[in-house]
Amino acid sequence: MNVRTFVALAIPPDWTDYLGRVARGLAGGTRGLSWAKPENLHVTLRFLGDLAEDDVRRLRDAVIETAGSLAAPTARLGALGAFPNFVRPRVVWIGLAEGEERVTGLARAVNAGIERAGFGHPDKPFRAHLTLARVREGAGGLEALRDASIDAPPPASPLDRILVMKSDLHPSGARYTALEEVRLRPPGR
Repeated sequence: MNVRTFVALAIPPDWTDYLGRVARGLAGGTRGLSWAKPENLHVTLRFLGDLAEDDVRRLRDAVIETAGSLAAPTARLGALGAFPNFVRPRVVWIGLAEGEERVTGLARAVNAGIERAGFGHPDKPFRAHLTLARVREGAGGLEALRDASIDAPPPASPLDRILVMKSDLHPSGARYTALEEVRLRPPGR
């Protein structure tokens, strides 16, 4: 049986609470967007898709080996963005105002370990962000997103957990299960 798999950088609870409030505020002025559940929010370091169970074990081992020696980046949430842009958005996200370079460096290191384990290069270049919503065909109120003003984010925090995740797709939305958790060293150590 195949397992839909990705590797993520977990976020602290105060970020989850804040992003839930931001999403609820933005959702009120739009229609046709599929909003991520706050408890599902994370920074995706690598999406691998469907893997056989043996490959999942190999991935878990690669992440443990690579991430165990890495220091946690300290980061702070930033502004709203959209892929490819706010004129024709397909994904609404929030970026990082601080720590983007450190998170990108962490993603490079983790991906290098994953590549050494035989999984090849990532399909897309890494961009540090948290996906808030996916835009469906015929969505409306998108101009409100371009002009949205959001509250100041919580203070910067260390992002100290890397997760190998299983994703099960359901009509009510994706359900994520952590298959492996690796704690990163405290920042600066």
